Amino acid sequence: MKRLIATRRMRCLLLAVVAAGVLAGPSIAGSGGCGDGWMGENLVATPGVKAALRSAYVAAHPALAPSQVGAPVAGRTYYGSYSGTRYAVATFAVGSAPTYPTVFRTDHQGRWHVRRETHGGICTDVVPIDLINAWWLEHWGGRCFVLPG
Repeated sequence: MKRLIATRRMRCLLLAVVAAGVLAGPSIAGSGGCGDGWMGENLVATPGVKAALRSAYVAAHPALAPSQVGAPVAGRTYYGSYSGTRYAVATFAVGSAPTYPTVFRTDHQGRWHVRRETHGGICTDVVPIDLINAWWLEHWGGRCFVLPG
């Protein structure tokens, strides 16, 4: 009889442990499990994105005539998302010469704005390090990176 009671208690305990694991599993996995944190995602800069970046650049430089600002320089546009916010780094041809890269970010309504004019360095206080890593930017010094090549 004692053996039967002990076996039933063991089954009840085992069932409680399994049930607790099943119920707690999703909350444990969702709170810091591998890959559940904010991550930078590299995205393809479509012609529409590039046009919107150019428009934001022109709006931030009212002294420039729109005709002076060309499309982003080929191979010099980086675009991605971090925690629902989109970021981009683009270099434009202004007149006959390219400028330094410009950092853009979307606002809460998805509109692009110039976030920072650079002298070549893209720093982690402006662009999340996860995006900088996703874009494979080259370390320049301190917390700043530069476009490859």
